[in-house]
Amino acid sequence: MIISYMSITYNDSLQPKVFGTVQRFIEPCILLLLSRGTSHGYGLLEDLEKHCGEKVDIGNLYRTLRKMETNGWVKSEWGVNKTGRDRRVYTITKSGLAFLERAAVSLTQTDSLIHRFFEGYKKTFQKGTSL
Repeated sequence: MIISYMSITYNDSLQPKVFGTVQRFIEPCILLLLSRGTSHGYGLLEDLEKHCGEKVDIGNLYRTLRKMETNGWVKSEWGVNKTGRDRRVYTITKSGLAFLERAAVSLTQTDSLIHRFFEGYKKTFQKGTSL
């Protein structure tokens, strides 16, 4: 399940640490890209940033892909490349499509909660109210 965290926490030095990330967001992003067609790792790396806004290092991407393959969400095979090195090519599975659908539902709910928060925030501060 995808969970979003919206929080301000304090580290040991009592300096505020602001974070608001969607945990495991890279997985549905990868599955969305693979639902459009097969791809290799570097192609996914470029498309993640271009289409999903996710900037990921290549090592993390391949670890995630291996975990997703273990979960049965993607499958891979070596693709022959006549002009260069052979590449591992990834394809989404039926199980991956089902996970993608569940992730989309969860993200829609998270999106709704975030929009409600910002609507309330804007109403509060458009009236000139301060904390």
